Amino acid sequence: MPSQAPGTTRCEVLVMAEHKERQLVAQALDTLAEAIERGESEQLKAYLGTLARFHQYSLSNVFLIAVQRPNATRVAGFRTWQKLGRYVKKGEKGIHILAPIVWRRKREEAREESRGDGEEDEVVRFRSVCVFDVAQTEGRPLAEFAQARGEPGKHTSRLMQFAAEQGIEVEFSDALVSAHGLSSGGKILVRKGLPAAEEFSVLAHELAHELLHRGEEEQPSSRTVRETEAEAVAFVVCQAIGLEAVNAAADYIRLYQGSKETLLESLQRIRQAAVEIIGAIMGKVEARGKASDTEWQAAGAGEHQAAYAA
Repeated sequence: MPSQAPGTTRCEVLVMAEHKERQLVAQALDTLAEAIERGESEQLKAYLGTLARFHQYSLSNVFLIAVQRPNATRVAGFRTWQKLGRYVKKGEKGIHILAPIVWRRKREEAREESRGDGEEDEVVRFRSVCVFDVAQTEGRPLAEFAQARGEPGKHTSRLMQFAAEQGIEVEFSDALVSAHGLSSGGKILVRKGLPAAEEFSVLAHELAHELLHRGEEEQPSSRTVRETEAEAVAFVVCQAIGLEAVNAAADYIRLYQGSKETLLESLQRIRQAAVEIIGAIMGKVEARGKASDTEWQAAGAGEHQAAYAA
């Protein structure tokens, strides 16, 4: 909270603080827009190349994986791991899933079973196959997605407190197989064991989803727009507390086909959510509550409106 100069009211100080926050948000978004415009980073290209090696499993197989190895993160077959320069450790037990097999019947057999309505002579059957989680392998390190770096300190607990004040439950879970975070309307799940900076960034991202996309009326139809908005808010909040997250945010937005134009189209929504979160975790909301609404409006309404229009 800025010190109060002689002759100024508490509300005038708060208005100046909010104006400063809006300048911080504008600078952060400029930085992010420039990073997005530079195109895919080499780290993102390597990550996408690795990602292409992994199958998208059906819901039933996701369930089977979760039952057998709840903390699995990246799962692939024996040969796929070999192609990635990794090898299954000796003695590791495979995770059983179902793989489709197309069986071509003999035409005579097909005709016997046919009702004369032009049935295909191909049948899909399933067999059990084994896959392995990355933790069951060793070898060449996998290309990783860029992550936020730094030390959030007490700001993580403040962010969680802000979520609680909004009626949003935060839970840390080891049941997230392929995501670091998930929000579902009033509840946020964050993967256990993330580095401190990444944990803060993920929490800010999911909280942005809750603030911006909770109601159907407010939710943009495009996933690209939703993910761009949430990640931009998370980046600005990270930047505000001194975390390094520009490469991670830019790569994430590009991963969802976002662009500088996508970012600019949602600028006002991003700015509003970011300022709200920053104000809360910096302690301004508590200080503002000590001044009466009448004093707030009388002392700083003009500059307050100008700051929002900036």
